Amino acid sequence: MRVSDLHIDRVYINKLFRSSDYTMSRNHYHYYYEIFYVLQGSCRFFIDNALYELRAGDFLVIPPHVIHYNRYLTGCMRYNIYFRKSDLQDYLNMSGAPEMGEHEWFSKTHLYHVPHAYRDLFTEHLEMMIKEDKLDDEVTSNLLMLELYQFFLYVRRWCRLRDGSGNATAVDDPILEASKFISEHYNQSITLDLLASRACLSPGYFSKRFRQVTGVGMKEYLTYVRLEHASKELLTTDHTITDVALNSGFADSNYFKDAFKKMYGTSPRNYRKNRGAGTDPADIPAAKES
Repeated sequence: MRVSDLHIDRVYINKLFRSSDYTMSRNHYHYYYEIFYVLQGSCRFFIDNALYELRAGDFLVIPPHVIHYNRYLTGCMRYNIYFRKSDLQDYLNMSGAPEMGEHEWFSKTHLYHVPHAYRDLFTEHLEMMIKEDKLDDEVTSNLLMLELYQFFLYVRRWCRLRDGSGNATAVDDPILEASKFISEHYNQSITLDLLASRACLSPGYFSKRFRQVTGVGMKEYLTYVRLEHASKELLTTDHTITDVALNSGFADSNYFKDAFKKMYGTSPRNYRKNRGAGTDPADIPAAKES
């Protein structure tokens, strides 16, 4: 199974080089966890309404369904590890491991830094995982799961957590403020003209900058945020589908249903019935490589 599929059946890892002129076509999210580890070079992520600049020895842990967009500041060699929460279940049951829960490990993005003295050890371990992934025999699944445990034990012993946004430029600040405004006022009427006016920019320039920073158009980002809130309301309330649509900022319930099915692969009613599970991979676009 490819890691670009909707679901994965074990831990996967790859290693890729991207040049500074490589451009992602748009932002995306996964239905599983991702570790993005920078071996060489630098890049910048838009994620959680913030910019994170990663250099050698930095890595992000990105939870499922968190939208993110990456720009390469220089040529960049990186590792990507993909895994499910179930792949870590035994690790979380180990003595002392629950401390990960104190950092809301499974619900928020985290940025870590590997001190220079230990990077060779991390690289050797990741290369061992690469070899195992390529071997792909009957024991690969179990071995990669154990090697993922070991990776996180190394993280606990030697790495430090870096919280907060990194290195937003003055020209990026209005765009980050706009994305935060969308997240906080998603159920209100929000237009391009309104956000551009708040940013003191022309609508055309604001629209261009918003796409450059976030990897998606303003209206698409607004729809994504609204659908995320709608999905949570469907699972936590008994509100009608129409009320959920209105509460999430959709004036047209039919448009809401169409947009919801496009993003989640099922209708809002079936999503609630199945408690968010059981979506059909054939109906949902696969995540693209970053």
